[in-house]
Amino acid sequence: MSRAVDESAEGNGDEGNGGEGNGGGLTLPPLGLKDIARALVGLVLVVLLIAYGLPYFLDTSWAEIWTQLSRVRAPHAVAMAALLVGALVSYTWVLTGSLPGLGHRQGFKANAVSSLVANVLPLGAAIGFALQFMMYRSWGFLKREISSSLLVTGLWNLLARIALPVIGCLVLVAGPIDAPRIIINGALLAGVAGTGVLVVAALMVFSDTVSAQIVKLVHTAAGWFGRGARPRGLDQIITDQRHRIASVVRHGGLEMTLGMAGQFVLLFGLYWLAARSVGLDLPLAELIAAYTFRQMLTAVAVTPGGLGVTEVGTAGLLVILGGSAGAASATALLYAIYAHLVVVPFGVVALVAWRVEGRRAAVP
Repeated sequence: MSRAVDESAEGNGDEGNGGEGNGGGLTLPPLGLKDIARALVGLVLVVLLIAYGLPYFLDTSWAEIWTQLSRVRAPHAVAMAALLVGALVSYTWVLTGSLPGLGHRQGFKANAVSSLVANVLPLGAAIGFALQFMMYRSWGFLKREISSSLLVTGLWNLLARIALPVIGCLVLVAGPIDAPRIIINGALLAGVAGTGVLVVAALMVFSDTVSAQIVKLVHTAAGWFGRGARPRGLDQIITDQRHRIASVVRHGGLEMTLGMAGQFVLLFGLYWLAARSVGLDLPLAELIAAYTFRQMLTAVAVTPGGLGVTEVGTAGLLVILGGSAGAASATALLYAIYAHLVVVPFGVVALVAWRVEGRRAAVP
């Protein structure tokens, strides 16, 4: 992701306003036959995992799942929608912190559009990334500024999806959860590994010494594959990227962290309410562990937004932690409906509004 941005920034990183039309002449990346085939395979996997895998692996039936889903009442449905909107709003602080001069309204539009395509469309992550880049360019931001912003927000999202499972592992290991010993041992190992990754990532951003050691390790590893495998200019690339990330983090790190934390707190509120709405009466600690595990699974890119994989995996963990199969499956599905489908109208409206703005700006 970051490579594509940096390549587009070379040579033109100091251009002025790129707001001609929508995106300053930028276009969405073309899709080849392999991309289309991969997308179709992903969609087939989603259907198979949800339609057949969910009841099969959890030893339940769709009749039982629908019975649990039918317990959702209108006030709960509205409250969950409000929590989703709150999460979208909270994330705008991540974007404004990473890109000085970006307004919260613009950030909401960019987030809604990228979330729409990333969660719904095959290959949505790449298309959402390109659309976000085009939106920033149409609002007059320089390519170098956008490159740094997308790089930092990508890093912040990745680290958040490592930090959340660490929290979940801590709850499993030290909390009041009566889980099987194999789950506790796995959580302990995962928590230690995740903490190590977070510490190394932080040191890489702010420490010249650690960054230099990482470059040396990469050079050594590349040398194992032959002389031609050594990345040329890697030292300069990593140094430049690290300085840009460190600069953004120093100025907007707190704002981005609070925005990210607020988003996940609100989304967990949505997850908790979904569980209660369908009759899953597990304690708070168990729900925290399952939710953090779900966020880790969203990194699995074999399906759009990890759809299907996250539902089967999370519902399975809820059952291991003591939930009924029908209620656990209904909880996973209800949360997915809001995360993947209820966000659609917000993304569509934001996309239309951006296109209308572009046409108006193009009128002399």
